[in-house]
Amino acid sequence: MTSTIESAGARSVAEGDAQHLIDLETIRYGLIEVARDMHQALMRSAFSPIVRDINDCTAAIHMRTENGWEMVASWEGCMQHAFTSQHICNFTMNEWDEEHLDDGDVILVNDPWRGAIHCADINILRPVRINGRAEFVLHSTSHVVDLGGPIPGGFANGVQTAFEEQLRFPPTLLYANDRPVKSAFNYLLENVRVPASVLGDVRALNGCLVIGERRLRELIGKYDPELVHKGAVYGIEMTEAAMRAGIREIPDGDYTAEDVIDEDGVTGESVPLVMTLKKRGDSIEVDYSGTGRQPLGNVGTAWCEATRCIEGIKFIVDPTSAVNSGTLRPIESILPPGSAVCSLPPTSVSNHVDIGGRIVNLVAQAMGKAMGDKAIGCDSGTLGMLTLGGVDDRPGHVGNPWASFALAGGGWGATWKGDGLTFCTLAIGNCRTSVQEHVERESPLVVVQHEIMPDSGGAGQHRGGNGAVYTITALSETAITVTGDRTRIGTPGTKGGGRGMPFYGWLIPDFDAKDPASLDVFDLRAAEPLFGMFDDKGIPTPDGGTFGLGTKYASAKVSGIVLEPGQAIRVIIGGGGGWGDPLARPTADVLDDVLDGMHTRRYSEKAYGVVFSDDTTVDEAATTARRAELAAAREAGQWSVPTACPLEWRTA
Repeated sequence: MTSTIESAGARSVAEGDAQHLIDLETIRYGLIEVARDMHQALMRSAFSPIVRDINDCTAAIHMRTENGWEMVASWEGCMQHAFTSQHICNFTMNEWDEEHLDDGDVILVNDPWRGAIHCADINILRPVRINGRAEFVLHSTSHVVDLGGPIPGGFANGVQTAFEEQLRFPPTLLYANDRPVKSAFNYLLENVRVPASVLGDVRALNGCLVIGERRLRELIGKYDPELVHKGAVYGIEMTEAAMRAGIREIPDGDYTAEDVIDEDGVTGESVPLVMTLKKRGDSIEVDYSGTGRQPLGNVGTAWCEATRCIEGIKFIVDPTSAVNSGTLRPIESILPPGSAVCSLPPTSVSNHVDIGGRIVNLVAQAMGKAMGDKAIGCDSGTLGMLTLGGVDDRPGHVGNPWASFALAGGGWGATWKGDGLTFCTLAIGNCRTSVQEHVERESPLVVVQHEIMPDSGGAGQHRGGNGAVYTITALSETAITVTGDRTRIGTPGTKGGGRGMPFYGWLIPDFDAKDPASLDVFDLRAAEPLFGMFDDKGIPTPDGGTFGLGTKYASAKVSGIVLEPGQAIRVIIGGGGGWGDPLARPTADVLDDVLDGMHTRRYSEKAYGVVFSDDTTVDEAATTARRAELAAAREAGQWSVPTACPLEWRTA
């Protein structure tokens, strides 16, 4: 949803001749290019796969204004970092003693209660002084593969307090006048499992800021500081105007959505989430009142839901303008202190992704109530992430500590325009899946399966994007942490569309990559269920099954899984929700999905009411009759759209 925009503020800044407007536009895009160069330099020089391959990083530029420090440009990378960046800068600079700030000083912070998302996200800030005063702050951030604590990777599932998890840094001087502060580096590197990787990433985070300062000073040198300031303000106000124009298209009203996190990883209690979008004119208030109390486990968040909800709103109302402070201005958030979205210290907030992903789902559901037929289905709502680590036993690598991540990718929800995207990670991240060749080169792991999962996207006139099946085997003893949700019920569809498949996991004790049965996702005879909804025969059954029946764990937030050489772990991440009545999906599209392997024939018959003459032909007359029967049964309350899940499983 986009509109022609014109901001009164932008008009006032742009007053003057045509050359002045051209200069402002050049500066606006010039700042974005500086941020892009920073981000690209970070990804090219980082050591760890979480930055280099998965793109869990961001670069941004902040400028001193009458409103505090405002983000004037960003290159999003991992989207959620761009939306929290401005607040990290303000927290840090408000606490820092600027009187003793020097050129080349660089500040490290990762405290969630000072703006970071969780401790595993390192934030590096480099103030840029103009005429003796800091006027800009360059910011880079990334997840690191390890920062101490009980497990590699930073998702300390099972802990209850921040004291049990990763290192936590208040604003700390990391470089002084471009010289490393040895005590800070020693403390950091002597408390992590993979110091070489962490050191490489920290140097990359700083190095990209050095490049950014050089490029920024070139821009300021070409124009004058005052004109660059005006160009930056112009860019902010253009984005703000675009956001407000999109918001005005939404009818005024209060729109409430509710969801739950399955459990917190410590207790079996679900965590209720409530969001009310209060839209008035060209602004929105996001109210989380009604959300459950902060959990004992690590699934709560410190405060970042104040901004991550804005991601979902921007996707819908203004998907094209640049992300900067203007993106944030039209939206305010109310976070009840002590709730799951405003957890108070010293609780652990290391697993932020489950609530973060669900917040965007809540926005989609609430906005859907305002948008009628233009509602969209939810994405998978869980990353289904694996963090892995250990000590390498491979020849030539013996004794080397290692750590890695695996993001298999789920599916996005369908829209009124078409089917949802397949094989995507959550919208809050904009991250990528791992590069499997890099995983196998750098870690004692073999990725034997990373494929689209059939029958995992929600049924609908437009189906949800399919999720993924991911199977990995170990060559050395490997510690694994699983971080996932949506195990009890799949992500919702909209306008009559069906739910996506829930999250499932299995251990395969005797894995043989040469045996076709080991690679057959439907063959469960040698697989031990770890978590999910099953019937009494061990068959995945999202509708009518029992969570945890016959499984090893009563949660998909599990630390301490040990994978021995020759064993494998397999996870299935469900797809997105469907849009519209699946009985209205064109039979040609259903047939294409079967032929393409997106759906199986049996599931298509059940969910879409399609009758096949053979594997490649639809019986149109029989399909029309069958769909009429299902529609009548639905009207009588005797049929509903089934949750996405294959029917082909073999357990005996």
